[in-house]
Amino acid sequence: MKSKWLHQRESNRLICFCNGWGMDERPFIPLTSDRWNILMFYNYADLRTDQDLHGLMGQYEDIVLIAWSMGVWAGQRLFQPFKKNLRVALAINGTPCPIDDQFGIAEAVVRGTLDNLNEKQRLKFYYRMCRDRLLYSRFLENQPLRSVEDQRCELGALLKNACHCQGEESIYDCALVSEHDLVMPTQNQLNYWPEKRVRRVDGSHFLFYGYGSWDEIVDGLY
Repeated sequence: MKSKWLHQRESNRLICFCNGWGMDERPFIPLTSDRWNILMFYNYADLRTDQDLHGLMGQYEDIVLIAWSMGVWAGQRLFQPFKKNLRVALAINGTPCPIDDQFGIAEAVVRGTLDNLNEKQRLKFYYRMCRDRLLYSRFLENQPLRSVEDQRCELGALLKNACHCQGEESIYDCALVSEHDLVMPTQNQLNYWPEKRVRRVDGSHFLFYGYGSWDEIVDGLY
């Protein structure tokens, strides 16, 4: 696993952001923050991190976890021991069972993506993720600078490690579920999350450009 600070300043507020498969920091360049430090985790080829999570939990008074797509599974694994330190944990278009025929993406679909991944198929995936030509065009202006082989390696690890639902209690307090998710099927997300935790929103799998800042995302939780 890799980590990168998206925003870092003198602040006692921290957002830990668990990114989705194949991503890096570039798609999130347009999102600003005036109040929060943002630490992003990504590339789940393994779940080892060079961040001192125990130390981080002690440095900040206000900590929020935001996890997207495959990052919802990674966030569950990474932050389960620190649930009491989180003011709130938000899942966006994902579940802790991301490769699952009922609660996530069908295993056959993930295997097909892994077997056929190339530059052309990667662009098709990005389009399904956005579902809108204007959003897709904007995403491509900030698309990840990761090789196909690097993304394939990560997806192979996810297929091995995230393929079985653990059955443990979720750490997430709230789940944003897009009405038109073509990647993590909307109905499968609804199958997993208790209705009281769900906020259904218009949009596609990648919904971040519907917000002007990380602050706006967090403010919408209260």
